[in-house]
Amino acid sequence: MRYVLSLVLLLFVPVILLAQSKEQLEKERKKLIQEIEKTKKYLDSTVKSKQTTLKDLKAISAQVDNRKKLITTISGEISASDRKIEDNNQKIDSLSINLGRLNEQYLQMQRYTYLRQLSNNKWSYLLSSGNLNTFLLRWRYSSQFESFNEKKQAEINQLRAEIQSNTLEITKVKEEKGKLLEQEKKEATTLEKEKLAKDKMLKEISSKESTLKKELEKKKGEREKLNAAIERVINEQLRLAREKASASSSANTGNSKSDKKETKLDDASIKLAAEFSQNKNKLPWPISSGFVSSGFGVQAHPTIKGVTIENNGIDITGKGSKDVKCVFNGEVVGVTKVPGYNYMVIVRHGNYYSVYSNLSSVSVKQGSKLNGQQSIGSITADENGDAELHFELWKDKTKLNPEAWLR
Repeated sequence: MRYVLSLVLLLFVPVILLAQSKEQLEKERKKLIQEIEKTKKYLDSTVKSKQTTLKDLKAISAQVDNRKKLITTISGEISASDRKIEDNNQKIDSLSINLGRLNEQYLQMQRYTYLRQLSNNKWSYLLSSGNLNTFLLRWRYSSQFESFNEKKQAEINQLRAEIQSNTLEITKVKEEKGKLLEQEKKEATTLEKEKLAKDKMLKEISSKESTLKKELEKKKGEREKLNAAIERVINEQLRLAREKASASSSANTGNSKSDKKETKLDDASIKLAAEFSQNKNKLPWPISSGFVSSGFGVQAHPTIKGVTIENNGIDITGKGSKDVKCVFNGEVVGVTKVPGYNYMVIVRHGNYYSVYSNLSSVSVKQGSKLNGQQSIGSITADENGDAELHFELWKDKTKLNPEAWLR
């Protein structure tokens, strides 16, 4: 029995690992489908527009990229299904070999039992004992033999059940694989259509390259001003934290000397920063709907060859005016207007900072204590009906990729 249990556990280990991998792939597939739905919703709302904008191109580009990722993910799920089918077949082979061995042992015992019953039955065998000791020995032997028979039968039944379970699992996985193959084919067809739409948009927008270059230079200057405004606020917060730590140290030790470069947080800020850090990949989106029209870091310009754009955060674009909400509990430490970005609000979460810019109106002020998902302002849609939020995350003076923190 112990051998059978060990065999079953050994066979199940790779299945558990495969299930985890398949579960991760399925989760990724669902997330990509959600992202595709966001850009699809945006593009559907721009169909009636006669003029193609750079935001439209960014939307279709995001759509194409996510569709490619989706097809890759589905392909991974299909491969995982193939591995699972192969694994189950190997498991069935191993179980069948063991079942054959147990069946042979069980048949031998049944033959022995039958032959013994031909000569005498159990009670005749026991009562023919010459003395009490012989009777007890025969009784124990008979009981052990029957118990052994029952255990072997139970092991056989268990192995048969395992084989049946794995056979059913193979059927189920094959059905899932069939559906995935159909979806993969459908997504590939849609991808080709989206590529054609992207090429058409790219051709139309590329004809306005001189205008785009002027806008790019203007935007670069505006980004530099925004970054300078953010750094001023954060540097001021770090200075205040150092002064507070220095004053506290002097009060406790009587020594007025301290390392001015060292920034220490108070207990409340340390706790808040820890809570914020624990919510990585769990933070809510600052606006209810939209897609990432420009990602974090250095990236190629969508139309001008050889030109790169550096984004310190992400741009989230949606249709219609949007209410902007704080992603986590914190305190407003900066509210200012920046050319090209309208109003900017900075919220401190310990030594983390979330930055919201391009707001058309603000409903908070410096020093306001905010809860997660509390409104901080709104964005008004432009003449094309687009509303775009520029969102950044910082840890002290280090810029973070917001997409790695949002759920």
